[in-house]
Amino acid sequence: MMSVAFRQPTFRNPLPAILSGTRTFLMSTLAVMMAVTESAGRARAAHQLHIMGYTEEAKQIMLDRDFK
Repeated sequence: MMSVAFRQPTFRNPLPAILSGTRTFLMSTLAVMMAVTESAGRARAAHQLHIMGYTEEAKQIMLDRDFK
């Protein structure tokens, strides 16, 4: 009896690596966009508080990252 030699497939699907890289890129882009918009929002809020005369509150918003 003759046996058949099985060989490894030569094609490797590149799709999982491409999708993983795309997902990583999109998630990091989203994180950067959120950080930029949060910073802009804090700056705008501090500016408005300063205009209204609440200078200490504006300073607290700009200096504290964990403002509650």
